[in-house]
Amino acid sequence: MRKLVLLLPFLLLLTGCAQEWSGEVRFKVREIGEITSGPLVVLDVEGDKPTGIELISSGTAKPDQFPADIKPGDVVLCQVKQHDKDNLDGGNTRTTIGPCKRA
Repeated sequence: MRKLVLLLPFLLLLTGCAQEWSGEVRFKVREIGEITSGPLVVLDVEGDKPTGIELISSGTAKPDQFPADIKPGDVVLCQVKQHDKDNLDGGNTRTTIGPCKRA
């Protein structure tokens, strides 16, 4: 029981270290392709690369996050969210892109 009481502050510290970032990022559509899980839109950051939890330079999203007539070369403005569960090493950062609109 005593060990558990000593461990409790450390566990609370770990659970309180989650980090989140969100913002709008300007992307250029590189390609629209197929992978085993379905269609995917591949994006490259247009202009300055935002520094969220991790640097964002490219990304992917499902086509339903874009206007219907999107094509390679189009520039879009997308909502981007990053979430790091433990914020200890940056390796667990999850990035979500979408929805997107024409820039």
